[in-house]
Amino acid sequence: MDFENTVAVLGGGNGAHAMAADLCSRGWTVRLYEMPRFKDNIRKVFETQSIEAEGLINGTFRLDRVTDDIEEAVDGAKYIIVITPAYAHKDYAILLKGKVSPGQTIITIPGAFAALVYKKVFGGDPCPMLVDTNDLPYTTRVVAPGRVRIYAPESPGIGVFPSEKGGALLEEIRRIFPVRNLYADVMECGLALVNPALHSGPCILNAGPIEHPPTNFFLYEQGFTPAAAKVDKALDGERRDIAAAFGYDINPFACFATINDADYSWKDLYQGVHGEIGLTPIGGPNDLNSRYLTEDAPCGLVPWSFIGDLVGVETKTIDSIIHLYTVFHERNWWAEGITLEDLGIQGMSADDIKAFCRTGVKA
Repeated sequence: MDFENTVAVLGGGNGAHAMAADLCSRGWTVRLYEMPRFKDNIRKVFETQSIEAEGLINGTFRLDRVTDDIEEAVDGAKYIIVITPAYAHKDYAILLKGKVSPGQTIITIPGAFAALVYKKVFGGDPCPMLVDTNDLPYTTRVVAPGRVRIYAPESPGIGVFPSEKGGALLEEIRRIFPVRNLYADVMECGLALVNPALHSGPCILNAGPIEHPPTNFFLYEQGFTPAAAKVDKALDGERRDIAAAFGYDINPFACFATINDADYSWKDLYQGVHGEIGLTPIGGPNDLNSRYLTEDAPCGLVPWSFIGDLVGVETKTIDSIIHLYTVFHERNWWAEGITLEDLGIQGMSADDIKAFCRTGVKA
């Protein structure tokens, strides 16, 4: 087994299917893992030990193994790619505790501050290198059991923990998927998450169409209205203010929607989203319990709000959306979301957090 070219892909959703097929197509040795309680969701992949792909790549790709045994999946794998909804990160951190080594690298897609969650869970245990992304490397959907369509490639940004080792790791990660930029650290990367800021405007303003049973709603084509773009721009402004309190200058929307001007208008954002051919054909969400809401609220909006409080930045738009989602779902997202305690940064200053992210050691 070639350690340097062996990857364990953890997860059974859209992104995991795409990642496993893509890496197989490029000659990597790929194991795919799904938790035992979810393995029936990808029964065909377990049975065939392969994934069919269409779109960006085409063919049937045989995996090295498909397993629900986590030790079998990660043993001897240089890279462990956790590509799941962000609300699964703590469960995977607990699952991996004691089963990984410093010679490995864990990549969480999307990150959503996952590196800090992993570090908190691992405690004093040996810790691999931790890499977060701010988006998925593909626009993709599973279209049938064992079959994935990859609409378009994306180039996410990454943050590395500890960040002082990030430069040396960048080219390694680029072997796996294109990387647009290396963020200063995982805090900056978490504040630059694309989806919680992109989905929130059209989801909050289109709750009725989303939950209308006979209709296939298209978020990017139909839901991304001028008003939705305005809400997203306001939300984006608040999280950029939080980033500025740390000394970061982020502009993930400009990169995502191919907007060159950092001081963009809502019209620029509207035109950028509608001009993205990889987004507009995608149907859904068709349920208010979609991860477009139930992932983005607890794993993006809630930690942004808590971090904003920590550094003295008001987050009125972010908080309003969290409150409305709490009403929609009859769930207290403030209590269920990622807290400062989950990240291990409660009571710390912005400078203390940056030092921790840089060295991996608390002062």
